[in-house]
Amino acid sequence: MSLPLNKRDFDVFLSYAHKDQVFVRQLYRWLTEHAGLKVWHDEVQLPGGSLLATDLGLAIGRCRGILLVASEESLNKGWVTAEYNCAMDERANVEGFRVVALRLANADVKNFMRGITWIDATGPDLDAPMALALISALYPSAKLPSPAGARDVYVSCSWQAADKSSAAAVCSELVAQGLRLVGDAKDQQGFGDGDRVERIIASCGAFVGIVPYRQDPGEVRRDSGPYKYFLREMDIAASLGLPSVVVADPRVSRGDGPDSHWLRMNTDATACPEAVTAALAGLWDDWVTPPAPQYIFWALDLDSPAAAAGGAMRRLVEQVGGMPVVIGNEIQSESLHAAIMAKICNAFLVMADITDDNVNSCIEAGMALAAGTNVRLISRGKARNPPFMLRAAGQLLGYADTAEQVGVLHRLVRPFRRRILNAEI
Repeated sequence: MSLPLNKRDFDVFLSYAHKDQVFVRQLYRWLTEHAGLKVWHDEVQLPGGSLLATDLGLAIGRCRGILLVASEESLNKGWVTAEYNCAMDERANVEGFRVVALRLANADVKNFMRGITWIDATGPDLDAPMALALISALYPSAKLPSPAGARDVYVSCSWQAADKSSAAAVCSELVAQGLRLVGDAKDQQGFGDGDRVERIIASCGAFVGIVPYRQDPGEVRRDSGPYKYFLREMDIAASLGLPSVVVADPRVSRGDGPDSHWLRMNTDATACPEAVTAALAGLWDDWVTPPAPQYIFWALDLDSPAAAAGGAMRRLVEQVGGMPVVIGNEIQSESLHAAIMAKICNAFLVMADITDDNVNSCIEAGMALAAGTNVRLISRGKARNPPFMLRAAGQLLGYADTAEQVGVLHRLVRPFRRRILNAEI
């Protein structure tokens, strides 16, 4: 049985021909050192050895995706063909497995790589457009509303194989409504000692709970048993005043609170009853402004290309983080300084580019640190110590050029990413 993607220990399997090693080594260095990805690379995982055909599926099964470096040389090698075929089987059987191709020197890939698109290398070295395209390709986006205008709904459900049918049906209805579904990501950093789940729920404007049948519990309670997490999350949503829809199996009833408002749907159902569909359809209008929205405040030189609204860098940060990006020059208020300070102090993450010790960026990072906000620092040039009063933010990540900047932004934002369920439906 395949491992779920979130339990795999490599982000990507690197498939290539050894004749392309010069480019591939540069690519591997960028993926690992700058972008912070875990890459299965035979030079590292199999030094001095080779991958046996019987082990190929096991190796790819430890990865969340594959990056095929497609050249005339690699397309004529049997093992690259085998890796491609294995990857396509993995994609067919594992939801979310990514297959990404990078084409070198206009290699003829049309007959070989059917069913996938590819990224064209524009030269012998990795450049910024290639770097942006590679990172974007590793993150599903077709079914994801833009973070800036999305209506986020927290979904409390189970994805266990035995009881996820009703959850999948309910989530599909919500996606069809244009809503963005947010789940609990246990590996999302930045919550400190606070209640992670409560803060995630508070960042959404509505709540949907899908309670499956697991065993004959009689009356279920939030302080014990296999249903406690479902009940705790719906109680958090109620305390925050969020509009809520709870869909529960008919065999489950609540013994420590009301359940007359619960809608009923069998755990193994693959389509929603009319009453459930109608209630879910009403969430778009019932949705409220989240009590504590999560967003990234980006402190940087406002004259830099990265500050441009709708720019590629910004889209990348929002795609990876799953959160909207706020930049100071976009804030409008009669009390502008106070409004900017409030945005900084209430951000989930403040990302500060302090190239040349930019005064405004340093001040904004300092305010965020004083408020206890998550702060990360980057700067053009070699890695170095930040100014003394900003050292509590930790390591300052350096970048030499725009391609490295793309990688560093990914490495910085990724640990704070939100779990967006639309891509998993």
